[in-house]
Amino acid sequence: MKKLLTATVLIAIVMLSGCLSALHPLFTEEDLVFDPKLVGSWQVGPENKVYTFQQGTAESFKELPEGMQQIAAKAYLLTVTDPRTGEETDKFYAFLARIGKHQYLDYYPMETKRQQSYSGFFKKNFVPMHSFYRLQPGKDQNTIVIGQFADSYLRTLIDKKQIRIRHELKPDGSYVITAPTEELQQYVLKYGDVDEAYQDNDTFTRIK
Repeated sequence: MKKLLTATVLIAIVMLSGCLSALHPLFTEEDLVFDPKLVGSWQVGPENKVYTFQQGTAESFKELPEGMQQIAAKAYLLTVTDPRTGEETDKFYAFLARIGKHQYLDYYPMETKRQQSYSGFFKKNFVPMHSFYRLQPGKDQNTIVIGQFADSYLRTLIDKKQIRIRHELKPDGSYVITAPTEELQQYVLKYGDVDEAYQDNDTFTRIK
């Protein structure tokens, strides 16, 4: 069974990018915080993509297990939009957690309008993954800085045997992290202040 599960995960991950991804969430319910200041639309990057955070509801979280629906009000719906076309390019369930002295975002994918039309066969072979980001205040109240966990940094630690964290190797050479939440948090606590552990520290500017 374990070999079969691993094979399924690796096949599905081919469709994902080379960024760091994990099977398990970064947070427990006790770690969650809801910051109303995050709600709204933010613009980032050379393409000026728009990231819109909305407070979650039981209805909007109905595709998730019942336990996740019950904490929806402490979480967010995140929609990423291409400003040129108005098309939704990505959608996520987003969870804000405080671990140690930093805040982190855990993104878990939900279907966009386009993905809802994909075949049932595709969906059965797609394994949703968590992706993690460190959230920091920007230069003023209208900016925030979000940096994604760097796959290359963790890979170096693993290759040099400087850290032990459960993982599998993807076909593209990057890792999918299979460690449970507690183990993930130990990594975060140890490397929360190491800037090299994060990539693409992008500044998000609030759209007024």
